[in-house]
Amino acid sequence: MAQDSRRPVVVDGKIDSLPFHNLGTWETFERLVWDVVRAAERLSACHRYGTPGQAQGGIDIAGRAADGSWHAFQVKHVERFTEGDARKALDTFVHGVRPYDPSRFVIVTSCRGTPTQVRDLAQRYRARHPDVDLGEIWDAEHLGHLLRAQPAIVARHFGDEAARRFCDEDALREFTDGGLRRAGIPLGAADPFGLEVHEAIAVDDVTHEGSPTGLTDLAGPFPSPLPAYFRRPFDDALDAAVDQAAAGRSVMKVLLGGSSTGKTRAMWEAVQRLPAGWHLWHPAGHDELLASVDALPPRTVLWLNEINRFLLSGDTDRDERVAARLAALLRGPRHAPVLVLGTAWQEHWSTMTTAPRDERAQTKALLAHVWIRVPESLTEDEVSALLSRPGPVDGRMLQAARLAESGHVIQYLAGGPAQLERYETATPTARAVLEVAMDARRLGHGPDLPQDFLRAAAAAYLTPLQRDLAQPDWFAAALEYLAAPCRGVRGPLTPVRNLPSYRLSDFVELHARRNRQPVCPDDEFWHAAVLHAAGADDRAALSRSALNRGRTTDAESLALAAAEEGEGAALYALARWYEEHGVTDVEASLHYALAAELGVAAAQVAVAWRHEREDRLDEAESWYRKAVEASDRTDAVVGLASVLSRRGDEAAAGRLYDRALASGFFGARAVEYQARLQAAEGRHDSALHLTARSFEAGNPEAFTGLAWVYMYEDTPRAIAVFERAMAAGDRNAPRELAWAYEQEGESELAEHFCEIAVSLGETNALRGLGMIRRSRGDYRSAAGLLWRAYNLGVGHCLSELARLREEEGSPRRAERLHRRSLHEGDESSRRELVRILETRSRSRDAEALAGRCPDLLEALALARAARGEPEAAEYLLAAPIAQGHSRLLLSVAALRERRGDRAGAERALRQAQDAGVHFASERLAQLSANTRRRG
Repeated sequence: MAQDSRRPVVVDGKIDSLPFHNLGTWETFERLVWDVVRAAERLSACHRYGTPGQAQGGIDIAGRAADGSWHAFQVKHVERFTEGDARKALDTFVHGVRPYDPSRFVIVTSCRGTPTQVRDLAQRYRARHPDVDLGEIWDAEHLGHLLRAQPAIVARHFGDEAARRFCDEDALREFTDGGLRRAGIPLGAADPFGLEVHEAIAVDDVTHEGSPTGLTDLAGPFPSPLPAYFRRPFDDALDAAVDQAAAGRSVMKVLLGGSSTGKTRAMWEAVQRLPAGWHLWHPAGHDELLASVDALPPRTVLWLNEINRFLLSGDTDRDERVAARLAALLRGPRHAPVLVLGTAWQEHWSTMTTAPRDERAQTKALLAHVWIRVPESLTEDEVSALLSRPGPVDGRMLQAARLAESGHVIQYLAGGPAQLERYETATPTARAVLEVAMDARRLGHGPDLPQDFLRAAAAAYLTPLQRDLAQPDWFAAALEYLAAPCRGVRGPLTPVRNLPSYRLSDFVELHARRNRQPVCPDDEFWHAAVLHAAGADDRAALSRSALNRGRTTDAESLALAAAEEGEGAALYALARWYEEHGVTDVEASLHYALAAELGVAAAQVAVAWRHEREDRLDEAESWYRKAVEASDRTDAVVGLASVLSRRGDEAAAGRLYDRALASGFFGARAVEYQARLQAAEGRHDSALHLTARSFEAGNPEAFTGLAWVYMYEDTPRAIAVFERAMAAGDRNAPRELAWAYEQEGESELAEHFCEIAVSLGETNALRGLGMIRRSRGDYRSAAGLLWRAYNLGVGHCLSELARLREEEGSPRRAERLHRRSLHEGDESSRRELVRILETRSRSRDAEALAGRCPDLLEALALARAARGEPEAAEYLLAAPIAQGHSRLLLSVAALRERRGDRAGAERALRQAQDAGVHFASERLAQLSANTRRRG
């Protein structure tokens, strides 16, 4: 048919509507509505409520407005929405439990329009229920109107082309010019080796005995540089995360396992599932990540191999900023979907996730529930399946499966065992050089180890006779031996191109971290580090390790050497150690001052705070201003505000408090801490004012923090703070009031506020109240509260009930409850079960349950010692300690001290100190003090 010449040809024009019905499932449409609500309504704590099939009171999405009121949304993915459908939806809400007690209820449908009968019905319901705004019904037309200004959401759910053709030009311009440019490279262009996937062994290498493998003729060709991939059970969890990202949801997963266990390769295989259009960004370090992460566009994989390099750098403040920005990235609707993938060794993971309560809060929150464990080895069944694969087999996989010890197939592929064999069979001089490298890396030195450092320190690892017998060229010969390739991969210690430095293989490094942890190098090692470490950061890191091992003189030498290069962080760490360990305040003040002069903002704040406490306001103001200018730290801003307030300049102080509060959560938290200080000084009105402002700025714990300053010392004032918090809309306040009144013996008031808390969804109030009553012996009431909390879904209630039954004298009932708790996923009950079984003389069952888990063996040992078998208890701990779990030395020391063996306790604590175990130095000092008192 001929084209009508009178009709203009429209090329790639705009579209009028979006195909909501093509989204497929109700869940997909609900995710779209959730994104729209978060973007258009600006509700805080906006979340999807419940899951399909649950009793949800007619609510699918809920969020809190700026005035503190809650708004609720019900989602209907239907083609028609009739008057009967509307009546059913409205009745379900108005006659239901109304979670959050919302002041507004909106029905959202995917229909093209809404009949007038439906809108009239909604208006009638609004007239009957004036306490709730019930009149709104959003249909496809209204959603489209909202989405015109949301190209990121349209792109995420309908594609880039739909966003370009549907959204307003101004919004599109802001979207493309607002920093959301594609980071990284197209996923299809990524190089696995550039992403740090390990190279594999060469298939024509030799066996441990030095004879040819004889296996290459059984293997098929392998055109890929990577060996054929062998899937394991953990891959399913990783694939599920990738599929969620492909479906439009931002996800983070961290593969947790040892070196060369296949973590990075598994990530590489998983991202191949993503559809076309995805990009991959592999930031080089903190600076690049912090500079660009806020502008990351949708459909980007953020590749964080060895995530500890970003979250465990030695600079906790920077690590926390990274964690906070990553959390914001995952929450932000304009970025979604992004897929954040990382890897970590268990040693680094433990440090990142088990820091003391008030440390690394952002990191711990980010990493909660995101890990996927990667086994160290293949099971016998997996190895058999690998060997029995039909058809041609990759010769590298076949060789690894046949020859790897104990299922360590993946490590064998990377040449790890050969590297360890090179270490075990080395000459004394080569072994000494490698052990210097191993100790330097595990104690904090960077990857590039200077040749002069290795030479100077290695001599101390040799006996006098070995030094006398060594050839003149012993050091060069040792380096040559250690650098030679191992089964197709690099040797255990290899030269760095264009630098007089060497790098340790990560497999050997992991071996060192696990097997040399109890070893503390002698004086010569630390002296060599002072003179020859690669740089200031390396000296600072080694200074911290020396400090952890009680070597304060070496720590100070390294810190001062780092300071000569302009790095003051180690001096600041030393000052904090002096302050926390009761060393003279003069030492702490001196090192704080030195670090402050070098520009360490945290030290500048510490110096300023000390001056402020001494009423030296001129010096305090000067240092606070330097810290603000250097880093804009919120605690410096708040400290400066405090000084100005003390001087009567309330206007300037108010502006600074405004600045801190406007900076976000950390600023609000800093204002809260300032309020606590003012409360301790008796400035109660000012403290309460600052607390209220901190709460209004988004700090939900502000009132709670202030109230607990007063608790026990001035309980009526603490209760008054909680009441003020409740009036301000703090959902935590009724819960905290219930607990406070209970501790004051006001049980009726406690129950009253507990019910208010439960009505607001704070069901943990029941558990807390039950625990208080349990501690007072009111077991019947406590059990009722704990069972009610359990039935409302509060975690850990069964384990609390088990402890209650045990205190009542019913160990059988306690055991049953712990088993039920464990069956429902509460792993803390496993430790309690081990203890109860051992206490009831069921040692065989306790040992079977404990297995080889260090934590469970510790529980078993302590219970066995309590039964009167201290030597047997210590024997249980020997094996895990030998495997590198040095913290158990603290338990050994406690067992020895309990039976009067103070010398043995001291030996255990010194071993723990040499291994860098936290609190070993403190325990050693406490033991010495106890011995002096008794002597």
